[in-house]
Amino acid sequence: MWTGCVPSKSLLASSHVGHAMKHAGNMGLQEVDGSHDSSLVIERMRNIRSKIALHDDPGRLLQMGIDTHFGSARFKNPNTLEVDGVGTFTSKRILLATGAKPKIPNIKGLDQVDYLTYQNVFDLELYPGSIGIIGAGPVGIELAQTFNRLGSKVVVFEVKDRILNQEDADVSICMKNILQKEGIEIYLESDIHDISVDKNQKTILTSREKHFIFDSILVATGREPAINGLNLEAANIEVANGTVKSQSTLVTSNRRVWAVGDANGGPQFTHFAEYSAATAVRNSLLPFPKSVEYNCIPHVIFTDPEIAHVGLTELEAASKGGKTFLVAFEELDRAIVEGKSEGFMKVSVNRRGNILGCSIIGYRGGELIQPVVLAMKHGLTLPQIATTTFAYPTMGEGLKRSAMAYQKSRLEGPLGLMLKKCIAWIK
Repeated sequence: MWTGCVPSKSLLASSHVGHAMKHAGNMGLQEVDGSHDSSLVIERMRNIRSKIALHDDPGRLLQMGIDTHFGSARFKNPNTLEVDGVGTFTSKRILLATGAKPKIPNIKGLDQVDYLTYQNVFDLELYPGSIGIIGAGPVGIELAQTFNRLGSKVVVFEVKDRILNQEDADVSICMKNILQKEGIEIYLESDIHDISVDKNQKTILTSREKHFIFDSILVATGREPAINGLNLEAANIEVANGTVKSQSTLVTSNRRVWAVGDANGGPQFTHFAEYSAATAVRNSLLPFPKSVEYNCIPHVIFTDPEIAHVGLTELEAASKGGKTFLVAFEELDRAIVEGKSEGFMKVSVNRRGNILGCSIIGYRGGELIQPVVLAMKHGLTLPQIATTTFAYPTMGEGLKRSAMAYQKSRLEGPLGLMLKKCIAWIK
C-alpha cells in the first residue's frame, strides 16, 4: 500500500503521460516540452496513496468487527503472541501475513551509502538528476522507466545475462530494446565491486573496472520474507531457506498457525497474498481444507508496454509437448490506430488446445491476460475461444487470433488432410 503497488503505479501513470506528451507528434499532435515539476508528481502520488489507504483504515476495519493493534510481535509459545506496547494475545488460530522486506546484497561500501529501496524511494521530495539501479527485476525495471521518463539519467546494473530473467527470453529482449531506445543504459553480467560516496556523489565501481557517478543509488535485488524477530522457534514453526515451511493448505508445522503471501515463499504479488489469505482463513475455520493452486496465478509488470504472464513459459510448455502460437501486435488494427504496435502475445497449449501458459508484452497486457487466466481456471480451450465472437477493433482480438492460429495448425494433421480432400471433392 504505502511502499508498493499504489505509489509505484501512480508514478508510472504520470511518467507515461509525460512520455506521451513529449512524443505527441507520433499521433499528429503538437509535442510538448518533456520537463516536469517532480514535486507535483510526488504530491499527486501521495494524495492517491492517502485516498486508497482509507480502504484499509483501522476505523473502517473496526466497523467490521476487526481490532487493529500496532507493534512488533513475537511468539511466546505455540498459541500466544506478545506485541510491544500492547500486550499478549492467545488464539486457537493464528495467521502469519508479515510480507517481505528488501533483500540487500553484500556489496563493499553499500552500508556506508544512503541508498534507496522500494520502501523509501517514495519518500523523495525531488527526483535525482542521475540514479544507478542495482537489479533488473520487475521493481528495478519499472522504476528505471519511471525515473527516466520523469527526467533522471538512469543506468541499470544486472548480474545475470538479461533483464527480467524470469520472463521468456524474447519478452525480456524486447523490453530491453525498448528501454535502451528511450535512453536507459543497461549493463548485463555486471557485478558491483565497490560503492563509495564523496560530497553526496555516489560512485559505483563494477568488476570490469568501470566507474559510474550518481546522485542516488536504488537497490532492487529482490525481496525476502519478513520473519526475523517473530521467535518462530517458540511456536514450533519450521523455517527453510528463509521462508516459513507450509503445506499446500498453508498450515505450518504448528497446526494452529497458517502462513500466507510472502511469508511462506509463494509468489510475491498482492493478489496472491489476498488469495492465499482467503484460503487460509477458510481452512482454519472449515473442515476439508483446500490447497492453493499455483498454475493460474498471473503477474504483470507495469512498464510501457506492459508485460503479463500466467502458467508455463514457452520452454516449459515445449518440454511437456506443448506448442506456442504467437500474434504480433502489429497485426492488430486497434494496436496500430493507438500507435501501440510494439510487442506480441503468445499462447502455449497441449495437443487438445488446453492453455498451458501465456506471455504478453504490449499495450494493456495486464488487461489482456485476464481472459486467459479465466480460460485456464475453468478449462476453456483454444477451439472454444476460436468460436467466440470478439468485438472489433479491440486488443482482445489477439487471443482470438491465437486461437485461430491453433485451429489452422490442426489442418496440417491427418484430419485436416481429409477435410481438404472433402472440400476439393465438393468443388
